[in-house]
Amino acid sequence: MCFSAPASFAAGGALAAGGIATLRIPKKKSEVPLSLFPIIFAAHQLVEGVLWLSLTGVISDGYKLATTYIFIFIAFVFWPIFVPFAVYMVEPGRLRRKIILFCQLIGLYVGIWYLVCIIQNPVDAVVASNSISYKMVTPSWYLSPYFIAVSVPFFVSSNRRLVFLGAALLISSTIAIYMACSVTFPSVWCFYAAILSIVIYLHFHYQARAARKRATQDLQHST
Repeated sequence: MCFSAPASFAAGGALAAGGIATLRIPKKKSEVPLSLFPIIFAAHQLVEGVLWLSLTGVISDGYKLATTYIFIFIAFVFWPIFVPFAVYMVEPGRLRRKIILFCQLIGLYVGIWYLVCIIQNPVDAVVASNSISYKMVTPSWYLSPYFIAVSVPFFVSSNRRLVFLGAALLISSTIAIYMACSVTFPSVWCFYAAILSIVIYLHFHYQARAARKRATQDLQHST
């Protein structure tokens, strides 16, 4: 987990490298949103790294408010909306797409509600329990529909690797909640961001390798 600025920057750098590698793999246009996950996770961690520096007095306190809002926005508004959309784009099954679309509606509801809470109420970030505690006025029960939006789309996917991705997300986030109190949970994204990014990279890597293998076989059959 990210317990310091160096840890956040290291996680962000590693995720950025994995994200670039993922983006370089040939893919369909519909798969681009899913391939952006590692890069977005990287940006998320780099933002928190800057916040760490501000909270610990290394840089000006003026960076604190902006980085706090950016981190919270990505964590609670962007992800529940973007995750179902990205999975929906790569799912071919009609029934599965309907289920994912339902998760998309849940994600939109949760994301917009969190956005309203963020706009109408003050937010803050402080160092607590060797992590960053994000203080925001939101109902705690919203974590349940939040996790439905960001995990169920993977579980209903017809792609086994994406099902594994959903399992990794659910298990690692559950561990993160267990290991961190509720106020510091948002700061534990890097705990599973790395896992998710690796799985996404492997998903596209093996998919591209299978495509190359099929192309080679087709070429052999045609000659």
